Amino acid sequence: MLPIDDFIPQIQETLSQHSALVLQAEPGAGKSTAVPLSLLGAPFLKGKKIILLEPRRVAVKSIAFYLAKLLGEKVGQRIGYQIRNERKISADTVLEIVTEGVLTRRLQNDPELSDVGLIIFDEFHERSIHADLALMLALEVQQAYRDDLTLLVMSATIDTTLLSDYLNHAPVIKCPGRTYPVEVEYSSNTQRYLDQQVMRALNTVFNETTRGDILIFLPGQGEIKRAIQLAKQQLGSSLDLLPLYGGLSLSQQELVLSKSSGSQRRVIFSTNIAETSLTIEGISTVIDSGLEKVLSFDVKSGLSRLQTTYSSKASATQRAGRAGRLQRGRAIRLYSEAKHQRLNDFQAEEITNTDLSSLVLDLAAWGITTFAEVNWLTPPPEHHFDVACSLNRVLGLLDAQNKITKQGTRALKMGLEPRLASMLLSCQSTLEKRIACILAALLSERDILFNAESSDIVERAMLFSDYLVNRKSLKTNRNLNIGVVDQVVTLAKSFAKSLGLSTLGDPVSLFDLSHYAGALLLTAYPDRLAKIRSTESNRYLLSNGRGVTLREMDSVQGEPWLVVCDCDGKNKDGHIYSCAAVSILQIKTVLAEQLIENNHYALDAKKEKVIGRKKLTYRALVLEEQLLSEIPDNEFAQCVADLLKQEGLTFLNWTNRCASWLARVKWLSTVMADFPQISETTLIEQLDNWLLPYIGKVKTIKQLRQLNITDLLMATLTWEESQTLASQAAEFYEAPSGKSITIRYDQQQGPTVAIILQEMFGQLDSPMLANNTVPIRFELLSPARKPIQTTSDLANFWCTSYFDVAKDMRGRYPKHRWPEAPLLELPGRSIKKRK
Repeated sequence: MLPIDDFIPQIQETLSQHSALVLQAEPGAGKSTAVPLSLLGAPFLKGKKIILLEPRRVAVKSIAFYLAKLLGEKVGQRIGYQIRNERKISADTVLEIVTEGVLTRRLQNDPELSDVGLIIFDEFHERSIHADLALMLALEVQQAYRDDLTLLVMSATIDTTLLSDYLNHAPVIKCPGRTYPVEVEYSSNTQRYLDQQVMRALNTVFNETTRGDILIFLPGQGEIKRAIQLAKQQLGSSLDLLPLYGGLSLSQQELVLSKSSGSQRRVIFSTNIAETSLTIEGISTVIDSGLEKVLSFDVKSGLSRLQTTYSSKASATQRAGRAGRLQRGRAIRLYSEAKHQRLNDFQAEEITNTDLSSLVLDLAAWGITTFAEVNWLTPPPEHHFDVACSLNRVLGLLDAQNKITKQGTRALKMGLEPRLASMLLSCQSTLEKRIACILAALLSERDILFNAESSDIVERAMLFSDYLVNRKSLKTNRNLNIGVVDQVVTLAKSFAKSLGLSTLGDPVSLFDLSHYAGALLLTAYPDRLAKIRSTESNRYLLSNGRGVTLREMDSVQGEPWLVVCDCDGKNKDGHIYSCAAVSILQIKTVLAEQLIENNHYALDAKKEKVIGRKKLTYRALVLEEQLLSEIPDNEFAQCVADLLKQEGLTFLNWTNRCASWLARVKWLSTVMADFPQISETTLIEQLDNWLLPYIGKVKTIKQLRQLNITDLLMATLTWEESQTLASQAAEFYEAPSGKSITIRYDQQQGPTVAIILQEMFGQLDSPMLANNTVPIRFELLSPARKPIQTTSDLANFWCTSYFDVAKDMRGRYPKHRWPEAPLLELPGRSIKKRK
């Protein structure tokens, strides 16, 4: 008896009266198996089928075989399934178990789903982008064509309010879960490395219990392999140590899920693939690292980065529940209870942080071309939507209005991501199609190599081609993941069929693979062309401006141009995982319509001259360039303008007199409102008016620096303005001693003259500037040229403070003149005349 059994009548009754239902059933309730079976032949279906969606292929097959066994039938009779390239469905099938992508394709091909009465979305809490899209399209079908179509959304942990509102206030049924309690423990483990933490928890379990299998949740394949290796070293061969992750073949995954027939205690090291849907018999203990790997999409670079993050509280609940499915259980979390309380309640929706190019193409096929038209359950960032539209336009799958093109419709029917579909459809010859099918299949699955030292996809394509004719000999290659290779073979044959090829044909030669691969991949990844930074480097620059890096001693290292199929999205120099070399001729052919040819001019600092180059560019990359023998006058002038905007006016022959002139003009404009306002900024902005027209014969920086800038500056003023400047902001002050001294103009202190005091005898008062409104400020200096008094009122100074200054200075400078009657003294040298 399952917990869900008591709720079956309520579920049946609710579905017969409502168009949608949200079912929240805790782990172990039996919703994935009992609910679909209980609804077979329900009156509200009116003889129509049920489609059950599962997030993973292995779950699809596992549930299909289990349900068929319960009915005493073979799969393909009343219970059928369909995953990519595998289908077991007959005319008798009334329950089809499929992956989410399969339903999306079916909705695109048959929007009315005329033979379907109920769609069940299982484990919806995972919130994959495919599940979100499938639910949105199904809701559209229900509202536009099929008011008799019923939707059932199921999950153990989900935001029921959000879903109920989205489904037009659908009713919610909540069901308790497992029949066996699970004791949850938290670890205060301080071990630095995760595999050591796992081993400590394992040893604790072995010391306390002798029965029951153990399920360990780890974030990824690498952590699983390291943990298994350490377990083998420390625990010996008394245990059956099994990996479980998406990179394994379906047959390998199914082996782990099947009931153990041996006497050995099993320890299963799994990613979150075992978190939901799958019941692994015999599990009594779960060890949860609390970690998972999540793809983080960088919209600027178009790259994704696999990041290790803490899972959510909902995931922790799901994981712990694996231990209580069939017996009393125990869950050990390798983190503190305080840390658990800080976890997010639910996982982040995939749609908010992933590449939307496939989604956008699906929506366009549905007639939706703008962000605002979409009935989002959870909206992604709108900019991500725009970027995805842009990529599809570049690939030729959408037109300028984001409407799907004929090529886009063909691409959609292939069930591939837009990039790879575009590559397949670009092929002309049979040989190109065969190679493209191999490349697309390799890129659609996990790497066929274990511990690969090279990122060259051509090497993998060559191995694949050899495998088609030498399977027996290559199956002994320990570095080859045979399970993945077999999946690639199935995919490649499927792609070949979609292109009208009856077979993949004879093995493709290394020459042909090397010749065609780069050009074909460039049609799929036009934004990931990469140029080597230097001939001895493993560092490359992508066409989007982002840096990437090859492994040391990678077989493609030194290739001048690469097409990068896969790399991580690190902010600086992410690692390349998959790529192919491409020639400059192929680049110019494939990207012909996107290349830009321009002349570029720049200052060569060492030669102090402007150098011109004719450049062929693609986005951030320079493909070709050549020196230009002549620099047009207008281009040289523009380079001068750019240079001065960067370096400033002092790069020119900027003398003290230039600086003085500009200071006078700036000051005078502050005290006389009708005088022109000129500054360093306005001079830079108006180079076209006062400088550039006069450098026609200038060809080098040396000649530029020989220009008389003072004369050019003075020419910016009219004759009347120049006269006003000369009289109201004089350049020099004629002292009583006969000396001509430059007046220093300061925006705060005003016009200032620094002069030895004795040279001012005879100057009874302060001269005035700016139409007699501003007196000159004097810095009166000692014989040592140190300031001793500052004044803008000489008349007052001679009558008052002078006497204090003189008294003090006589003691310091007894040989110099400090007369008692300064107004009667003649100007001149400060030192006394000898008697």
